[in-house]
Amino acid sequence: AAELAKLDFHVHSHILANPTAQVADLVLPASAFAEKRGSMVNLSGRLQRLNAACTPPGQAHDDWEILRDLIQAITGEKQDLAMIEQVFKQLSLEVKEFENLTLSKIGDQGTVITTTDHKIPLLENERARKAAGTING
Repeated sequence: AAELAKLDFHVHSHILANPTAQVADLVLPASAFAEKRGSMVNLSGRLQRLNAACTPPGQAHDDWEILRDLIQAITGEKQDLAMIEQVFKQLSLEVKEFENLTLSKIGDQGTVITTTDHKIPLLENERARKAAGTING
């Protein structure tokens, strides 16, 4: 935190007040995972839909809203994005792996959009236990 205090201007976005926020010039309150609607790609390359379980407290906003407003404040260009579906549509036009996808097309189990060589130990152990007949699944 001491090094961050030396910055000319420090913007911080987080869900909680923390030592980094204490030295920031501007703190942008963010939404936690349970307060967000949208999507994410996990380590194994599966696109997953996120559904908000609750409303963000106070002035907290989704990451995309914070970035939209920050871009508009810096550039002066109005960002014509009012809903997460519009952000996802823009993504589907610009990123090949998201082509022809919408949030509703992701489905409850998600969909694999890319492959990775990343191994998740818990899943590897599950596969080994299934193969050995130790567990059913």
